[in-house]
Amino acid sequence: MAARNFKYSSQRTGASDPSSGKVVQLSKALSWLLRHAVLKEGLQFQSDGYVFVEDVLNHHSFANKYTVDDIHECVAKNEKKRFGLKIDEQTGKEMIRAHQGHSLEEASIEMKQITDPNQFPVVLHGTYMKHWPSISTKGLSKMNRTHIHFAPGMPTQNGVISGMRASAQLYIYIDMEKALKDGLTFFCIF
Repeated sequence: MAARNFKYSSQRTGASDPSSGKVVQLSKALSWLLRHAVLKEGLQFQSDGYVFVEDVLNHHSFANKYTVDDIHECVAKNEKKRFGLKIDEQTGKEMIRAHQGHSLEEASIEMKQITDPNQFPVVLHGTYMKHWPSISTKGLSKMNRTHIHFAPGMPTQNGVISGMRASAQLYIYIDMEKALKDGLTFFCIF
């Protein structure tokens, strides 16, 4: 197993809370592990993407660096609600997963197909101007992920917690009714 060292700068957070750097570092490490590297790193996960917190904390990138309380703080403070926790009914042990952004086809995160365009009349995808030449000729691409992410509104709107980076420069709006009539399929993560 290849070792992975996480060296992220906490300078981007702009926060004065000394623990915020640790939370940001943990969030990035969890995102990498839970979205992209669970299998490669030898961790067992359920079909819905959940991994035992104990296994995460025993992983070489997390061992002796983070605690269960750190994970709880990371999940609670994550503005985009990237992670979910649950108790496994069979073992009584705590589990964690990333809600979206997986490159693992094996993770079947709970999603509901959107069939009513009135549920989300317009959705948008936020990106950067440097990607526009490719998007304008080839369309949006899921790249290494399993889906293209959309949001039901701008990140600053009430209730919108994920779907794009707050620093996006370009917004692509999708008329849900027209897209569904054209045969496109959309899902909502819950």
